[in-house]
Amino acid sequence: KQRVAELSVESGYRLSKKAKKQQRAEFREYMATIVDDESPHHVVTFRGGTLVLNSWREIIQLNYMRHALQAGFQIQLLTNATLQAIFGADGSVLNANSGMSQLEKRLVMSKTSEASKTADKHMTRQRRTRQNVKNHFLTCDGEDI
Repeated sequence: KQRVAELSVESGYRLSKKAKKQQRAEFREYMATIVDDESPHHVVTFRGGTLVLNSWREIIQLNYMRHALQAGFQIQLLTNATLQAIFGADGSVLNANSGMSQLEKRLVMSKTSEASKTADKHMTRQRRTRQNVKNHFLTCDGEDI
């Protein structure tokens, strides 16, 4: 227990700040589990809902599945009954939140959608206006913008 307590505050000069912060947080979780008999609590949020993990076994399974499936993890969790059984997720609840079809998502969320084009035009106008305001003192005729 004492060695785990020492490791929880140990740091290496070769690690980045972010890596050190992550390492300390993980060791605090380990120490809380070993010393205080607290179970870990890990919440995973994805586009179909949330998944609450309350044991190291579930967290290790999740990390392994994420590593194995990589970018396809969310889709598999939404559609694969075996993964839903492993993590105790209800497939009907997960799939109920995906209200748009693939075509509708493409029309609304893609870079070539009308909404994206109008937002781009709006940002371009704002940039132009800001630039004109900054350079207003250069105009000799004194016309307003």
